[in-house]
Order: sequence, then C-alpha cells, then structure tokens
Amino acid sequence: MGVKLLALGCLLVLGCLHSALARDVAQSHDFEFPGAYCMVPFNALPYPEQPLILIPGTEKFWYPADETRVVHFPPNASVELACLDGFWLFPETNIITVKCDADTQFWYDGKQYEMAVLACNSRWLSSARNTQERCLQGAGEIVQIGFPLSTDRWVNVFDVCYEEKLYHTHFVRHRMTRANGGYQSGNPRPAWYQGPYYTEVDINNLYTVNRQRETIAIILGSQDRADELVQSTNNGIYMARGHIAARADFIYGTEQNATFWFLNAAPQWQNFNGVNWERVESSIRDFVGSRDLELTVYSGTYGVQKLADGNGDYQEIWLDYGPTEGTRRAPAPMLYYKILHDERNNAGIAIVGVNNVHVPLDIILKEYVLCRDIGDEVDWIDWQRKNLTIGYCYACEVNEFNAAIGKPHPQLDVARLLTSGAGERLVVSFGALLVLVGHLALRAFTPA
Repeated sequence: MGVKLLALGCLLVLGCLHSALARDVAQSHDFEFPGAYCMVPFNALPYPEQPLILIPGTEKFWYPADETRVVHFPPNASVELACLDGFWLFPETNIITVKCDADTQFWYDGKQYEMAVLACNSRWLSSARNTQERCLQGAGEIVQIGFPLSTDRWVNVFDVCYEEKLYHTHFVRHRMTRANGGYQSGNPRPAWYQGPYYTEVDINNLYTVNRQRETIAIILGSQDRADELVQSTNNGIYMARGHIAARADFIYGTEQNATFWFLNAAPQWQNFNGVNWERVESSIRDFVGSRDLELTVYSGTYGVQKLADGNGDYQEIWLDYGPTEGTRRAPAPMLYYKILHDERNNAGIAIVGVNNVHVPLDIILKEYVLCRDIGDEVDWIDWQRKNLTIGYCYACEVNEFNAAIGKPHPQLDVARLLTSGAGERLVVSFGALLVLVGHLALRAFTPA
C-alpha cells in the first residue's frame, strides 16, 4: 500500500510539473493517463531540415523540460509540426498535428511515424518583421525575428532594437530557461543574412578583414597603423561578425538559424568574442540551469570604441565611414553586455565586456567601466576578466548600468542582485523523474 501511495504521489507531482512546464497550453488539451510518454532525444529529431515543434494552436515551441536534450511529450499529446515548403513525406502540407504514441513514435493520419522521418523539404531560416514599436527614446524600432505561420500567427524567437540611421542594433531581447543549457548542437551554420536593412551598403563586405584595414586606415590616417591593429583571422586580431545574442542561447536548430541575421551582429574583436565573452555566455547558460531560473535576457551593445592613431589621438571606429560625405555608420561598439532579469524575484545583474583589445588599462578604467564593478562577487563565471588581450570584463547592478548607458531599458527597476545564492530552487531532471515514476508505478500495480 505504501508503494502504491508513493507512486500515486509521484504521478501527482509529475502532473504538476508538466502543468508548470506547459502552462501556456490551451485548457482544451487534456492528456490521458495512463500511457507511455514520448521521449525524443535531439538525435532522433528530423535533421537538418527540422520543422518547428510547437504547442498546438499557440505561437510557442514545445521545449525540453531541462538540459538533457530530450523532449518529453505526455501520453496522447498532440504536437504541431510546421515547415516553410512542405514535408518530405507530405510535400503539399506545411503544418501537421501528430499525436504521441510511445518513445519516438507518433500517429498522423492513421499511420505511425518515427519523429525523425517527419522532416521538411528545406531548412527554414526565419523572417523579420517591423513592429512600429519604438525603442531607445524613439531612435530605434523593435524588429521581430521569427517564423510566420499565417497572416495572424507568428512564432517569435527574439526582438531587436535596431536603428537604421546608424546601422546599429542596440539590444536583442529574448528568454532563457534551464532547457537552454541543452541546446541542439551540430546544426549547420547558415550564411549571414542582410534582408531589407542596411539599405545603402553590402554589410557583409564591410566586415571583411581587408575592408576593415582600408576603413581604419582612413580613420586613423595611417595604413601601417591599420595593419598593426587588424591582423589576421589566424590570430583572432580582427573584428568578427559578433553575435549579440549567442547562437547557443537558443535551443532548437531552427531558432539558432534565426540568429544569423546581421541585425543580431556587431563588429567584435575575435579574441574577445572567442574567449572571455564566450565564457560569459556559456557560464550564463550553466548558471540558469543550475539555479533553474527563467530569465529575460537583454543582450546589447553600447557606444563607439576608439583606437589611437599615429599621433596617439583616439578616433571613433566605424565600419561604414566616408569623410567626404560625413558618413559614420555601423559602429564598432565600446561594450557588449548582457542584462539578466529574473522577473519572478525581480533580481538581476549586468555582465559587461570591453570590446577593445588595443586600449590600455587606465583608459578602460576611466572610459569603459561605467558603474561600480562587482565582478569579484560573481563566482559562477569561468573568466579571466581582467585580461586585456581577451577582453576586460566586469559586472554591475542593473539599475546603475542601465542609467549609465542612457536607460535603453526604461521599464527595468530591479530590486535585487542576481547572485549564486538568489532564487535557488530544487533542480530535478525531468527524465530521471519519469524513470522513477515508471519504476514505482510498475511495482505498485503489478500483481504479486
């Protein structure tokens, strides 16, 4: 009797957990128990022509519950799959609704299919839409990156605050949960995409190493100085197309593809991008997972970096620069930053990186550190934060940093510092819980 009660208790807990994980599912979706869960590991998903995996009738992805790279579907659950140009098996159909049978098998139109065969005819690389919503005190506009399912149904991946006048993305806003620690890896990288933005230039060409040298030579008045500063893709001393919101900050390959809009890029020194800032990004994902947090993340850039010319005078660096016409667009930012906001507890922290590996420490401390540095209190990032050659980094309280950069996030009024001790909750693997429930149920309901 005790085992039966424990098993029933675990089933109740499991039901509550699922309700929390799928809290946005419409009330009409009732899942029948008992039955077998469908558990689809990422390596059993269609690949690389992957459909969107959606909660039916919503604009929300059906995500894993945790970082184990396994998507759990309750018994008999309906799952919506969407493609841009039809399915490989159903080329005239863009959206299908399948029903969980067991393991990696699903029912559709009276037949049983492995999830892996439900691939699209092509990869869906996302779309952008202007919203008319203003940001940055009216200087920028919110552009949404996502997937249009119909004229009135849009699956959003992230929001961009973009200023066309300067060819400058100020920030990208997106969500992050424990599941982000188990992002889908090995997804082929698409080409960077310009779309209908940066209307007077080929933005990809501005990022090439040779073009960087040419532009910086004009700004600094010295080709030798430009060659010294912008060296080679082999040693990382050049400005890359730096993701503002990291590719790996999104779970499914379809979402990761959406990060390759130039709207989500800014000039970033590669030895900063590939070392300290990558450590910041990966440590944030680990931190969110270990604390089981749900965050809104503001990944942004600020200011225009300066480099010294041959006389030691510092000049602003732009990728699109024309001294005759007075053109100054596509700034190389001073700073990259991430504001993490735990809305449930109104706690947050700003993590900031100096996007300039050629500037001395005294100038960094004077011009680039904009608020009281609490970086030594951050014990969950694996970084060498004061190493100038891979990007000096620091941390601040959100309100102070937001004010220092001109309040691009006016709605933020964060009361608490998000630290390793904040918002701690019990972290349990959903897959492990399923195994435990199954084991107990088998013991409880199998005749002796």
